[in-house]
Amino acid sequence: MNELRSIVTVISFLTFIGIIWWAWRPGSKEQADVVMSDMLLDDDRKPYPTGTQPGVAK
Repeated sequence: MNELRSIVTVISFLTFIGIIWWAWRPGSKEQADVVMSDMLLDDDRKPYPTGTQPGVAK
C-alpha cells in the first residue's frame, strides 16, 4: 500500500511541475494577453431586444 501512495505522490508532483512549466514557458504571456483582450472585448449582451430581431416572425 505504501508503494501505491509513493507512486501517486510522484505522479502528482510531476503533474504539478508540468503545470508550472506550462504556465511559465516562453510565449505564454503573449497568448494570455490575446485571450484576455478577446474576453474583455466580447459583448455578451444580445444585439437586439427580445422579439425585435430582423427576420424573426412574431
